[in-house]
Amino acid sequence: MHRWIAAGALLLTLGIGTGTATAADAPQGGASAASVRELLAATHVTAMMQQAMQQMVQQLDVMVKQRLPCLSPSAVSSALTAPQATQQLIDLIMPIYQHNFTEQDVQGLLAFYRTPLGQKLLKVQPVIMRESMLAGEQWGRQRVEQRIGQLKSEGKLTAQGSCPVAPAASASAGH
Repeated sequence: MHRWIAAGALLLTLGIGTGTATAADAPQGGASAASVRELLAATHVTAMMQQAMQQMVQQLDVMVKQRLPCLSPSAVSSALTAPQATQQLIDLIMPIYQHNFTEQDVQGLLAFYRTPLGQKLLKVQPVIMRESMLAGEQWGRQRVEQRIGQLKSEGKLTAQGSCPVAPAASASAGH
């Protein structure tokens, strides 16, 4: 059940939905829909969304196969692979960009991403993100292992890393 909640939260975080943005949705002084669409295209957001959705589909298919064997995995994940899914997601995030960036901001970003440095950033950013995630995972693993070691030395965990069985706790649990 927790995996379903996590998958749902991930989908909400990425903004999978059916909203439609228009220029009227932008706050006063916000960027135009046309310039935001141009920025999304220049920064390859559509391709990144499609890659993220493919990864989610793979994870979702495994969860469906395990939890709902009466369904084919694609019965659920097809919601993410439908032809209109990416466009719906773009339509949903448009107002977010419009709310957070002025037209001048978007034009400045477009100018930057058209420079050689902007193009380099677009090229190396996925590598940086992947390597950063791996470094973060390693750091987290090391921190958890250190903490488990501390808990073992404090006697809160056994040498095998499990909870010690307290005779009083197990006797009262049976009542």
